[in-house]
Amino acid sequence: MGCVCLQRLQALLNSLTAMPPVAGLVPPLPPALMASLNVALAPPGFPSLGASATASADAALMANLSAMAGLQAAVKAAAGLNLCAPVSASAMAQLSATLSGQVQSLNAGGAALNLAVPSLASLLAALASLIQLASLLGTLQARFGLDLRAAGAVPALQARLQALARASGSASARATASASAVASAMAAMGFSANAQGAAALNASAQAMARFAAGLPAITVNLNALSLLAALLAALGLIQSALGVNLRAPNAAASLRLALGGLPLSALAGLKVSATAGATASASASAAGSLNLQAAARANLAAAARLAMMMRLTASASGLLAPPGSCGACVIALPSANAAVSRS
Repeated sequence: MGCVCLQRLQALLNSLTAMPPVAGLVPPLPPALMASLNVALAPPGFPSLGASATASADAALMANLSAMAGLQAAVKAAAGLNLCAPVSASAMAQLSATLSGQVQSLNAGGAALNLAVPSLASLLAALASLIQLASLLGTLQARFGLDLRAAGAVPALQARLQALARASGSASARATASASAVASAMAAMGFSANAQGAAALNASAQAMARFAAGLPAITVNLNALSLLAALLAALGLIQSALGVNLRAPNAAASLRLALGGLPLSALAGLKVSATAGATASASASAAGSLNLQAAARANLAAAARLAMMMRLTASASGLLAPPGSCGACVIALPSANAAVSRS
């Protein structure tokens, strides 16, 4: 079992605040362009952040589906277990013990996280334009297999966007975007968009809520935790999209070189139709008629916080350490004290 090492957590926070400044290296892309691209590049079956269907979606259900998907992915990556499928009692007990130790050790680092809030918020704000660009690069690569550094990439993207505008944007597609988002979220977790899949989803939501509630509560400042998790995720995204490790000594020079190979001026001149957007999936109508009330009512707040902690420990290489390895471990010390008292 590994715990969140307080010494390593402090070292991580120190390394983040020591990153070289990058503000001003990335010219911000026009907000109107980014808003239009968000609509046009929304994954099939999901309403975009700016779509009107989002406002009419069942907010509680979508929030819980997001929490479920986050915890499922985090546990699968960390322990190889699928919480949306049957898991043995022994495996769940081991997972519970491991996560309990990690939560307790994370809670002990609350003071360090609280002190880091202003610097973490400033770092995220300074990286906003770079995060936006890296996110766009990653989306284009995943959606179209398009590398903006390749010759002719911007005209090719323009053609793709025009094709999307012609193929989508109908009133019926927009009206069913919310149901399509539910169906897509269900499919991503392994549930079919039918009555049997809905029953399994409802049961999994309740089981996840019970599992998360049975662990020690995460008591650290959630704003601090979310800022740190978001910053580490952003650094990973930037490294994946641009090949630049912003925590490396030569980060500023590497970033300038990477940005120099991008057609940013041509990208800013893209023409995006306001009606371009993802079409609704074929299973949208089926998902819209499913009874998912139990999933919507499940209290998954603890599960969402747990998933956030697990994403943090996954993205911060070396943050977890064997209990007692640093000599001041809050997990190992109680056992040591108990041994002393018995002697």
